[in-house]
Amino acid sequence: MIQLHHPSTLGLLTRDGVTLRCHFAFRDYAGTAPVHWGRLRVLNRIELDADATFRLANERSVEIVTLVLDGTVVVRVDGLGDSLLQPGDCHVVSAGDGIGLATWQAGGAPAALLQLWLLPEEEGGEPEIGLRRDADRSGHEHILLASGFPEDDPEETDQGRSGDPLPLKARARVLRIALPAGGQAVISTRADRSVYALVVAGRVDILGRDADVGCGAAVTGCETVIVRALEPSHLVVCDSD
Repeated sequence: MIQLHHPSTLGLLTRDGVTLRCHFAFRDYAGTAPVHWGRLRVLNRIELDADATFRLANERSVEIVTLVLDGTVVVRVDGLGDSLLQPGDCHVVSAGDGIGLATWQAGGAPAALLQLWLLPEEEGGEPEIGLRRDADRSGHEHILLASGFPEDDPEETDQGRSGDPLPLKARARVLRIALPAGGQAVISTRADRSVYALVVAGRVDILGRDADVGCGAAVTGCETVIVRALEPSHLVVCDSD
């Protein structure tokens, strides 16, 4: 089964120089909006004016994955310090028992980022952060950014430097896929899992359905998801229970 969420159907929230395009129910965007897809609870594209800040307060028991698309962003998490993110960088906040305040602030120019929230297998634990730099993906088209499966990173060493995926407390994988026109990606999964693919740039065919930039595709009941690029394309994919 595949369902397409076209950009015109997404939630749109704007305040204080921050614009959110929401694939799932979030803050004032509710009504008929889907609440989640598997363990993927939130998928927002966040656009920040120069120096604008997106804020979260008193979040707990959630894995917050941030991928910077454009510009520079400073992430500040209470008790866990600051991180400077550049395009392509991936950052994870594991909220655990709770974080008081987390902010994502653009530099002196506008910035854009994706944020995925995943529901962990178990609640609680100490809050943590992780960072994976864009340099790790040099020469690759299909990159595993974050994973809740130990076998994906058996060593669990050199986090953020060796190119290993950032750890998650959810049985999920977050991937970034870049394809040239005519290129193809095969995503292996299980029929009982939930895959959500966002077309960040370009246009693709997903299981026989055309999906343009900004479109999200919710897939389940498949053991493989085949993506063909109709033009140079970039996708972010979440595969979860």
